[in-house]
Amino acid sequence: MILYRYIIREHIFPFLVSLSVIVFLFVMQQAVVLLDKIISKGIDPLVVLEVFLIQLGWIIALAVPMAILTSTLITFGRMAGDNEITSIKASGQSLLSLLVPVLSASTVLAVLLVYFNNEILPDANHRTANLLSDISRTRPAAFIEPGVLIRDFTGYTIYTEEVNPVSGEMNGIKIYSDSPDQDPSITVADSGTIRMTPDQQYLELTLFDGETHSVSRNNKEEYFTGKFEKQIICIKNVESGLQRTSSDYRSDREKSTSEMLVDIRNLEESNDKIITDFNRTIDSLKEYIQHLDSASKNPDHIDSNSIDSLTLASWMAGMDTSAKVNNVNIRRKGDYLEQILRRIRSNDMMINQYLVEVHKKYSIPFACIIFVLIGAPLGIMARKGGYAVGASYSIFFFIVNWAFLIAGESLADKMIISPVVAMWSGNVLIGLCGIVLIVMMLRETTIRFDSIISLWRNTVNKEKSIVKKMSGSFLFKIPRIIFWTPRWISRLFIGRLPTYLIGIFLGFSAGLMIAIIVIFIVIDYVSNLKKFQGVLFSDVMLYYWYYLPWIIQIMIPIVLLLASMFSLGRLAKNSELIAMKASGINIRQLTFPLLFLGLFLAVGAFYGGEWILPNANQLRNDLSQSMKNQVRPDRNKNSVREFRRDFYYFGNPQTLYFFKEFSTAPENFRNINRDIFDNNRITQRIQAQEMIYDSTGWIFVKGVVRNFTDSSTEILNFDTLKDTILSIAPVQMVKRIKHKSEMSYWELRNHIDAAKKRGEKVNQLLGELEFKIALPFMNFIVILLGIAITARTGRKGGAVMFGIGLACVFSYWIISRFCLVFAQNGHMPTLLGAWMGNIIFFVLGVTLYTKTSR
Repeated sequence: MILYRYIIREHIFPFLVSLSVIVFLFVMQQAVVLLDKIISKGIDPLVVLEVFLIQLGWIIALAVPMAILTSTLITFGRMAGDNEITSIKASGQSLLSLLVPVLSASTVLAVLLVYFNNEILPDANHRTANLLSDISRTRPAAFIEPGVLIRDFTGYTIYTEEVNPVSGEMNGIKIYSDSPDQDPSITVADSGTIRMTPDQQYLELTLFDGETHSVSRNNKEEYFTGKFEKQIICIKNVESGLQRTSSDYRSDREKSTSEMLVDIRNLEESNDKIITDFNRTIDSLKEYIQHLDSASKNPDHIDSNSIDSLTLASWMAGMDTSAKVNNVNIRRKGDYLEQILRRIRSNDMMINQYLVEVHKKYSIPFACIIFVLIGAPLGIMARKGGYAVGASYSIFFFIVNWAFLIAGESLADKMIISPVVAMWSGNVLIGLCGIVLIVMMLRETTIRFDSIISLWRNTVNKEKSIVKKMSGSFLFKIPRIIFWTPRWISRLFIGRLPTYLIGIFLGFSAGLMIAIIVIFIVIDYVSNLKKFQGVLFSDVMLYYWYYLPWIIQIMIPIVLLLASMFSLGRLAKNSELIAMKASGINIRQLTFPLLFLGLFLAVGAFYGGEWILPNANQLRNDLSQSMKNQVRPDRNKNSVREFRRDFYYFGNPQTLYFFKEFSTAPENFRNINRDIFDNNRITQRIQAQEMIYDSTGWIFVKGVVRNFTDSSTEILNFDTLKDTILSIAPVQMVKRIKHKSEMSYWELRNHIDAAKKRGEKVNQLLGELEFKIALPFMNFIVILLGIAITARTGRKGGAVMFGIGLACVFSYWIISRFCLVFAQNGHMPTLLGAWMGNIIFFVLGVTLYTKTSR
């Protein structure tokens, strides 16, 4: 029993670490899909957090079996590498007995997972579906923001230059009204206040020192203007809050096994009734068919020699009226039979889908036991522990199992194979492999790579002999000089020991980055197998090649934190730090160059994100779209037509254009107003039927100019009038440049400036702009944090370091993203929201770093 407890205890930490890593990667993948859609709705950050928490249901259901496989491989591999397995065998224990506690624990987890899949996961999936559906119907919240044309209120467009969000005081107010029951008007006011009515149904605007201009809807010649000292306008508020609903409808993934079995029985009973109806229809058809021979009025009139020329019309002509009616009934019943067959097939497909989900709820938990049969013997025979070995084997077998599940589900839904084969074939195959491995383990077979190692050593020895022969060649020395030059320069400027630490750090960074990239791509690929069905493998490879820069940008903070912890932890574990301290070198002297490298990496990540990432994202999005359409992307195709109604555009801060219709292809600009403002007054208004844009600029066509002064109004009619303010081309005014992920910092900033001129909300874009700088700077902070944590934790094992590092990275990422969500939804300044995570962890890192021992 002591041995059993020891084996179970040794599995706990690797299991928790593996589970955390897998969950984290799944959450990251979901964040890519969901965050932008949720943020654009202005949803409360707590609701955003709720979305990700309830998404954990299906993530845990998939992550637990893989975590069991990884932890089994790591634990038994470590025990074999430390000769604990040899000691256990020497004590008379059978290797099969070592599997008993792990199989027992995995069985318990499998039973719990079955309960989870039947009782908890369906409700979580149902809640997720309802919440995402509610979010999709939610309108973005209507906030009165300074410098933004607010168009969320029906019939009104509001613009203010300044707003105090606490007191509700406003300055520089412009309100456009175009309600169907009143004449269109514009109201300008020097100042005002805004408040909600107690029932939250109306927005009450109190305006001071302004004027109102309106045009009769029925007679364009009638123009009214009036000044006021105080005016109150009530505007109906929008329903911007999240309206939660509780739909009773549940899909197959939102039902328990018992519920689906009830549905299956109902569908089978429905099929029985349909088949009975089908048989009844067939019997009635037989009666009609029996009368066909007697239906002809003169069957002998058809010449056998002309039978080839017999048509339906000539055959019908030989029938009496009742026979013709019978023939029409036959056709109707034939159509009815086709409908019956379609209903039966539809019910059969639904039955298959339900059966697939029923078997899936048991096959995935059963994989917990199957993976032990694979992991234990494989770890013992490999005689090597560690997360790299565990992750490598786990990824392979997990891909096999998951591929069988997804491909089997697709085939079973199409009724090509049975649901039992679809959901259990992967477990059967891996189980057979596990039995073979157990037999090999009992025969004390060792999985080694001696042949590969020998081949590698022979190749290296041959290369060394060639190197010796060519060492005198100057051309041969050039690559060596290039390779060693950075190290020589580093030793010259920062010393031998910091260079040694940086070398270890870069080695860990490269290894961790490759491992995380492989894991992320595998998880993403297996999750999107349906998406890649029918797509050329070369296109899939190209898709992930374009995906690579984004993965590196997102994952590099994780890699740098872990690499800094592992490299310094390795020095501590090997007592090298003690030797360095004894020679008079403290932690700060040793690690300062590493911090400088972090700053260099932050700058490099920023410029890499500017030059490489936007183009790669655009290529990936184009390729993804072409996969959906099964066509190659055409990067040179003409831009699509832009058409807008009620389009506003600022020519300059004092001039606002309004286009009732605005089209770029073909160019068509109708019913235009141009208003020039001077504080709380309109000094000039131009109304034109249309505008023309050519090489000379913009020209008003058929309109009227009104110049307003304190004492009079000057009116001038015109056929054509050149506009001296607006100079930008139409396509630039409404140009949808790229998605924000496809834009560099400077492109996004220019896009924000153009959006401001259109009076659009830019808070979310401003948050992304600030985050483009904040994200690379994380690379410096995580290195500082890793050094500070490792210097204080001392000689901890790699697994402990990995767990601490993962917890820090996860906390860092969650805090940073949700602070950004707060800022983009208007709860804090965008600059503060983008940098809040960096500020918190920078302060934490500096505090820990200053307390490190000298």
